[in-house]
Amino acid sequence: MKTSSIALSLLFISLIGINSSFSQKKRVGTLIEDLNEISGLAFINDSIMVGHNDGGDGAKLYFMNTKGKKIHSTLVENATNVDWEDIAYDGKEFLYIADNGNNNNDRKDLVIYKVSTQDILTKKSVKCEKIFISYNEQKAFPPAKNQLYFDAESLGFYKNELYIFTKCRAFPFDGVSYCYTVPTEPGSYKLDKKHEIQIGKDGWWKDSATSVDVKDGKFYILTYNRMLVYRFENNSFVKESEMAMEPISQFEAIAINKKGEIYIADENNALLGGGNIYHVLSIHK
Repeated sequence: MKTSSIALSLLFISLIGINSSFSQKKRVGTLIEDLNEISGLAFINDSIMVGHNDGGDGAKLYFMNTKGKKIHSTLVENATNVDWEDIAYDGKEFLYIADNGNNNNDRKDLVIYKVSTQDILTKKSVKCEKIFISYNEQKAFPPAKNQLYFDAESLGFYKNELYIFTKCRAFPFDGVSYCYTVPTEPGSYKLDKKHEIQIGKDGWWKDSATSVDVKDGKFYILTYNRMLVYRFENNSFVKESEMAMEPISQFEAIAINKKGEIYIADENNALLGGGNIYHVLSIHK
């Protein structure tokens, strides 16, 4: 997500004194310079991660180990990085890249790119299939200020479907995230809202979903100051735990490998620092 320097200054001032306890996470590496605006991260196997930047970079995927050492990069030839915001792996054959960043809630070109995992691991350029999406709840572009729920930075894979969690930009802010499910087959889909989660009411800089990953039926949702864990049962999301992430940073990416090891990354920010990879050591309940 791109944020103006003025907004970041306000963010920095607002964060002073918030939450006194530090999370159990350890910095394990530095992101490669190519990923200075990371917005998505996923494990291809237990030791190799793939990441991407948000808008401003090309349609590129970067591969690295858990310490941040670059292994490989791939160009997605027939894709455009308008505002790539998250990435999800189905654990078998395909990787999905969500170009659904929508700060102003006015985009009509939202798309998820589907690429072969085998191809991106072995080739310098690949072609993708496309999954075009729109939200049935959105009636205007942009909608009224109290209906700004259609920006999204989170994409997860669960039981053969893709899950999108939007971020609240409504005024007044109520912290509600809409959840949509998306088929994995290429095509054009008009999506109906499936669920709502209220992340918090303190503002977008604290209570917005910036990335998600799914492990053993649990959804790990990242914000700038914490990680929330939800389990999906009886057709609804139930909050199980949360973990404070301090010092607060522009955390934009979360990835969990098959062993259940959780890694997060923060974007390099002039005010907040960042550009690092962290291993999450424990979850506070």
